[in-house]
Amino acid sequence: MKKIEKLEQARNIDKCLKDQGINSTFFYAYEKTLETTNESINFSDVIWEADVKPIIEHCREFDIDYITITNCQSRIEDILALFVDNGCSIQLAKVTSKYIDFKTNKPEIKNAIKVVINK
Repeated sequence: MKKIEKLEQARNIDKCLKDQGINSTFFYAYEKTLETTNESINFSDVIWEADVKPIIEHCREFDIDYITITNCQSRIEDILALFVDNGCSIQLAKVTSKYIDFKTNKPEIKNAIKVVINK
């Protein structure tokens, strides 16, 4: 995954993410994804309704065509509907986890929801 300069710099600034104009859910998904071989940001933790618009805005700001979601939060369909309502489309995908599959001794491959950010 490509590194995002604004997010890389945010680690070294003595201000909270919100004061830097960065959505914390997006930032932490970015941080976790750096530990994998995935091409785009994967959200493995809860996405709140209030996060959807900032996530889409960050994707457009950083020229990200899609994200993936592997969290299994309850009512995920409501979050996905918000993405669709905001001009995104939904597909299925596979992503690489940062965890090793003990059977294969390789990074675990997980099913994911791919959210395409329509420009």
